[in-house]
Amino acid sequence: MDVQQLGKGKWILISGGTRGIGRALVQQLAREGYEVAFTYQSSADAARQLEQEVAANGGRAHGHACDGRDFQSVSSLCEQLVKDLGGPYGLINNMGVTGDQLLFNLDVERYRDVVATNLDSAVYFSKSLAPAMAGERRGKILHMSSVSGVKGNKGQLGYSATKAAMIGITKTMALELARFKINVNAIAPGYIATDMIDQIPDHVRKSITDNIPLKRFGEVHEVAALASFLLSPQADYITGQTFLIDGGLTA
Repeated sequence: MDVQQLGKGKWILISGGTRGIGRALVQQLAREGYEVAFTYQSSADAARQLEQEVAANGGRAHGHACDGRDFQSVSSLCEQLVKDLGGPYGLINNMGVTGDQLLFNLDVERYRDVVATNLDSAVYFSKSLAPAMAGERRGKILHMSSVSGVKGNKGQLGYSATKAAMIGITKTMALELARFKINVNAIAPGYIATDMIDQIPDHVRKSITDNIPLKRFGEVHEVAALASFLLSPQADYITGQTFLIDGGLTA
């Protein structure tokens, strides 16, 4: 099948779509013919720029300001999108923050923000769009977890907790939604080359890659390619699973 026909007539919502993996997801899926709605919280300029880049390449993407931590904000946006576009084909719960801090120095408010941003948003978007998917009797939900949800990582108490929880909700949602022909899976990236990685000092980056069997960071397009497969008809018999893409870090 022509790659540009994969998403023809289908729309997908991606939370947190203006940076890093989210941005790559928007670009990849728009190239495949999906109409892509993506959310952002404060980066309106980045959202407009991404819309223009996608349009220049013949795709369709539109950004929406939405606080994923707030259920009413999420519910209102999803209700409007369903009204405008019909039942969604896919949802990728990608928005997230790290909020790194050690247990002894834990700032409770910062911890709660990590939980609300990473985990609550995934539940809110899923709750808001799953009924419309069920009405279509089809759909794909992807939760963007992390290798930190599978193995420990010092300083990432809140982040690891939310990413492990995303694996748990993936399994539960898969069981609940299977009767509606909705597939639910998770992707757990390892160290991926994004602007956050760029901020790490060179000697620390080297120590990280030394511990990765493939001896390099992953690329955002590699994560987007995995997501593309899980959204495709070729993955219709896959649900409730977590796919690690970490260069062998957890092998």
